[in-house]
Amino acid sequence: MNVDYINPFINSAINVLNTMAGIKAVPGKPGVRRSSFGKGDIHGFIGLNGHGINGFFIISFTRTCINEILSNIADAPADESLPNMSDAVGELTNMISGGAKATLSQKGFFFDVAVPSTGTSRPDIPEGMKGEPVIIVPFQTGKGNFYIEACISKVEEDFREDHQPWVEVPDGMLTVKSFAEKTGMAEIKIRRFLKTGFLSGTMVSPKQWHIPEQELSKIQVVKTGGKNNGYSVKSPELSADMLAGCVSVKEFAAMSGLASPKIRRFLRSGFIEGFKDSEGAWHVKRDQISKFIRK
Repeated sequence: MNVDYINPFINSAINVLNTMAGIKAVPGKPGVRRSSFGKGDIHGFIGLNGHGINGFFIISFTRTCINEILSNIADAPADESLPNMSDAVGELTNMISGGAKATLSQKGFFFDVAVPSTGTSRPDIPEGMKGEPVIIVPFQTGKGNFYIEACISKVEEDFREDHQPWVEVPDGMLTVKSFAEKTGMAEIKIRRFLKTGFLSGTMVSPKQWHIPEQELSKIQVVKTGGKNNGYSVKSPELSADMLAGCVSVKEFAAMSGLASPKIRRFLRSGFIEGFKDSEGAWHVKRDQISKFIRK
């Protein structure tokens, strides 16, 4: 395991806690074990299986620490119930993983940020990862501690060069490169979508795929023509049902007592769920107010 793979998670955790809760997290000296660390009171777990990467990420908070985070986010005393703390740990796990994913994607690693599992008992380690080295990093915040654990390995076969002869592309099909040019996506992410089955295509060799042109519709693109016969991203249409359960940022600010800029920051980070319309205006899900109202 390369220690460089965990650095994006360390940096993302520092950034998320500072941005979301104004908390300065100071990492301690990393350690290596052959099993899960087991410290902390509430844990968030997420698998990291994708293109070029395999493993898992765990973050564990003491109750004191997660309650301080919740208090800072809501600008009010925290709801210290276990469900509320578990929800917060799940959302922080997701945001930290998302931040690390953005950094790792620049190195050619891609994984889906799935729904994390949370709880007070230690998460089950995937069978194939048991006994593998786990890097553990403790963090101090001045208001309680938390811990990051990661077991991450590089899938070498995803980076092997393809020495098989080039196969001509049939009519109605696209190469990964041409699909990337038309959608503006990274080629390696397209291959990830092909491997997971989100995109349909034919694997001609380890590095050559033929993708039906109709698969472009899954990336929400619309043909525009022009000199490059290009494609542009289609603005999402918000249905009446989607808007029915939403309020404006201004209305949400009045309900929660939070400043509008902070709400927009939470929306962009994913801590608050909502939709952005074609005009760039946010619509916040009304039920998200429960994150800021003490029960």
